[in-house]
Amino acid sequence: MARRIVSDAADRLALRGALLAGSGGRGDADYYSDVDLLLYVDEIPPMAVSAALCDVVGGTRYAHKPGATEDFSAEEFVVEGLRVDLAFFTVRWTAARLNALLDDLAEFDTPSQKILIGLLEGLPLHGEDLLGQWRARVAAYPEPLRKAMVERYWRFFALWYAGAAIARRDAELWRIDMLIDAAFNLLGVLAGLNRVYFTRFQFKHLRRFVAQLSLSPVGLADRLEGLFRMDPQSSASELERLVEEVAALVLGELPDVDVRLPFPPRTRQRPWRRQ
Repeated sequence: MARRIVSDAADRLALRGALLAGSGGRGDADYYSDVDLLLYVDEIPPMAVSAALCDVVGGTRYAHKPGATEDFSAEEFVVEGLRVDLAFFTVRWTAARLNALLDDLAEFDTPSQKILIGLLEGLPLHGEDLLGQWRARVAAYPEPLRKAMVERYWRFFALWYAGAAIARRDAELWRIDMLIDAAFNLLGVLAGLNRVYFTRFQFKHLRRFVAQLSLSPVGLADRLEGLFRMDPQSSASELERLVEEVAALVLGELPDVDVRLPFPPRTRQRPWRRQ
């Protein structure tokens, strides 16, 4: 389906490149998956052109998504019951975005890193030379980004320290929220340490992601998910152990990174007593 749409697009547009992204590009699509196509052009085509493309491939329920700019537009339609998400990007914008994310480290910890992940994981269907240049550049993970990722995500609310106080304050939702933050921050630190791109935005496939991490605590995926199945005290203690283990990995690779925390592992808040 993706190849057919790209072929028809190339007949109607000055198409510079096309990438099948998401599960279709990775090869792990299932019957809940969509077709996610990224088309790279010099100029964003008029809406009538993309609507005509929908018609020629037999699409229905065409919709032009909001947020279009001179460098981006997106449409969706359905072909034979299969949803197609079609996004156009200009080559100049994509090149500038790669510069910002890889060289300037602008917004490196935002959903924008999904651009880098998509380029590496996607399947080129047109313009292999252009996409190959971009993919090679993304694959060369910049060393400054490595350190910046570790420093950005090295932040944890010390549930091990404040556990007794939290238990007395009817704060279970907040405790879980802090636990979720901690789990994603651990993944962010390890992603940087292992030169793997990461974004919390729409994060899926935990075990496949962890399998890429050669520097990682043993049993990381099961231990992260287990944090949410334990009682609060056990969960805080396990988080404490994970933070200690990851800190040791960081110092082994990047000894100049400051992994000190305001309330480090093995410390506990004590209740106030009148002297």
